[in-house]
Amino acid sequence: MENVYDLEAVQAFLAQCDELENSSFIMSYNKIRMLLKCLAYYPELRNLVDECKYNFDFDREYSRSIVSLGTTNTFRLPLSNRKKVALVVSLLLDFDVPRRDFVRFVMEFWPSSDRAKSYQGFVNAVIVPFKKAVVDMLMAKDELTPVAEIREKDAQKLEVNIALAERTSYLIDSAVAAVKEAQPEETISYELQFMLDTFATVLEQRDAVVIKAYWMGLKHYLENQKIAAKEVKEIDALMKDYLLS
Repeated sequence: MENVYDLEAVQAFLAQCDELENSSFIMSYNKIRMLLKCLAYYPELRNLVDECKYNFDFDREYSRSIVSLGTTNTFRLPLSNRKKVALVVSLLLDFDVPRRDFVRFVMEFWPSSDRAKSYQGFVNAVIVPFKKAVVDMLMAKDELTPVAEIREKDAQKLEVNIALAERTSYLIDSAVAAVKEAQPEETISYELQFMLDTFATVLEQRDAVVIKAYWMGLKHYLENQKIAAKEVKEIDALMKDYLLS
């Protein structure tokens, strides 16, 4: 396989990411715009973004990325590379328009009396993993599928699996809210929110065996903590309805 770093598009993308990473907070607006122009200019990058944003629910993923750490919140990107790319590009577009206040976003999730440290927190949590996700997806040819092929494959998947993911998604969001409301100790709160977020990714894979196995572990953990009992009961019922052996 040809090394992806030899491609002009990726070299340009990495250079723009480096510019943003090494920028000062005050100069970052221009760097964000240049990165977006780079993504729009090269067909390889433009197609990747298009594929990642297909069927992407920004509001839902943005909400899930906000993680409670006791008295403060932090921002954690999704595990899926596809969702990482879609979420970060959508955020950068919001900052550029601007539909969302970039300074407020950075200071809310990486607060510090030193704005340079806050900006570095944003870079480490958002831009660095975004850059890696783009490169990893370009290198993993099997992870990239043209949008037309994705739609065709989606149409061939069992309706039962689609219904399961759709009906479970709002319960996962409700369970995350229940975890935040219960205010367990910080480590348990982080682990439960992480596991629930991962469960949403597992559901999207539509592999019945993996879904059932993951749910058994998550259900046991939630029951032990006596959190989200209503959501556990409803999700368990859905598992039995849609994933009967």
